[in-house]
Amino acid sequence: METAQLYQSLTFLAYATGVIVILVGIMLVKVLFDLSKLTKNVNDTAVIVKNELTPTLKNINKSVEIVSGIIIKADEGVNKIKEAIKNSPLNIISKLSSITGTVTKGFFSGLCSAFKIFSKKK
Repeated sequence: METAQLYQSLTFLAYATGVIVILVGIMLVKVLFDLSKLTKNVNDTAVIVKNELTPTLKNINKSVEIVSGIIIKADEGVNKIKEAIKNSPLNIISKLSSITGTVTKGFFSGLCSAFKIFSKKK
């Protein structure tokens, strides 16, 4: 009697294992099919992005070149203006005024010192 039960149990186990293997196989085929669709969609998206991004990058590159040229020209203009200001008579006058201001301050401080010295001797 035990042999019959063992036989029935082993038969049930074999059928259950077969059903599980078939279900796992079906799920694996479905996963592979979905994965294939996903890779196709990713490839299509990459092609679309490439086709849209290439002209945009070219435009950005041209814009950067134009802005770079403008910056270089502006920098040259600023340097020319700096040189013009440096060589202008106003700059020379301002340097002279700073020198005369220093001399005047020195003169007045010397005068004050001399006044203090003479006022102490009395």
